[in-house]
Amino acid sequence: MIAEILSTGDEVLLGDIVDTNSGYLCERLKEMGIAVQQITAVGDSVARISHALGQIAQRADICLVTGGLGPTQDDLTATACAGAAKEELVLNPRALETMVAYFEKRGFEITLDNKKQAMLPESAGVLVNRNGTAPGFTMSLGKCGFYFMPGVPSEMKSMFEEEVKPELSDIFGLTKEIFIERLTIFGLPESRVGALLEGFDAKFPGMNLGFRAKFPFIEVKIVCPLEETAGSVKGRVETIKKVMDTAREWAISRLENKVISPRGRSLEQEVGRLLKEKKFTLAIAESCTGGLISNLITDVAGSSDYFLFSAITYSNEAKMNILKVSQNTLEDHGAVHEHTALEMALGVRKACNADWGISTTGIAGPTGGSVEKPVGTVCIGIAGPGFETAKRYTFDFGTRARNKKMFAAIALEVLRRRLMDS
Repeated sequence: MIAEILSTGDEVLLGDIVDTNSGYLCERLKEMGIAVQQITAVGDSVARISHALGQIAQRADICLVTGGLGPTQDDLTATACAGAAKEELVLNPRALETMVAYFEKRGFEITLDNKKQAMLPESAGVLVNRNGTAPGFTMSLGKCGFYFMPGVPSEMKSMFEEEVKPELSDIFGLTKEIFIERLTIFGLPESRVGALLEGFDAKFPGMNLGFRAKFPFIEVKIVCPLEETAGSVKGRVETIKKVMDTAREWAISRLENKVISPRGRSLEQEVGRLLKEKKFTLAIAESCTGGLISNLITDVAGSSDYFLFSAITYSNEAKMNILKVSQNTLEDHGAVHEHTALEMALGVRKACNADWGISTTGIAGPTGGSVEKPVGTVCIGIAGPGFETAKRYTFDFGTRARNKKMFAAIALEVLRRRLMDS
């Protein structure tokens, strides 16, 4: 089976947005046993989109298309598809029905501009959009089944999972299943991770490793297909799960204690899981990270169970007034110092009677460094039941944004390790 992805929109070609949709779809198709052969990106041009559709129709069995279904003048995908199929655009009653329902649920009236989104090629079938105004649609061109979805990632993902995936499974009889285990690693470069896991293929034939770097983390994927071989499906699944468990434990044993989650969770999810499991609460004081740690923590659903308070104390005055950092500490050691970080952690913990307090104070750059405290210096404080400490780290990853991400990750990793020992 040949599968392709077509991404439309000038914003993709101009670099205004990153095409995360294609990556998501490749991942989801892979889990269904479908390997994507090609990804194509075209701008907002009826002629270019129509040409791309015609070319793909000649060589692919499945094509997932994203973008160009909105109400504005540069949303041209339906028009281009009608041109490629030599069909007229018509008002699709089912598409209009789904749009009216969406607007009525939110107390709005549908406009003429929005009705444009219900103009689809004559032979199109409708894909319901439960998270936005633009209906998707499906139709055949040549030997290829096309599935047209919105470019907004949240809308696209929902439509794929609820509409496209079940249809692909039914039409193409996709019974092959892919088993994937994910390990989240922090503290090793990708090259080192690869070197440590050398020999995996020989030890676990038929299974594959995949690596993905998302600074400052590395994700390792252990992939194994459920082949259509003799024996019951249940028996084969149980056997594969046992082998996957063995492979995961082997990989963990090789990765120098740098696996922060054996189940693919993020660092903030792991911290949240431990806080919830141990019934601890958390407060955070940030200077150089500017609220990044608090944002990561609150991105996890259910974080209100353990997260109490955040203070972004950028100035010395804020550190003194809100966190009760001693003026003498700041005068003697400065804002970027272990003593200051510890007093920040103690202060934020006391401010809301949290079980744990963590803090960051440092120099993210690109300016502000000195010989004694260069760019990339961060001091992290942690205070909890019967425990308090602070430590200085120095590493510069070239940009302010990357340094802040690393500072935040280090702080959460320090907390995670302490929670595991509590």
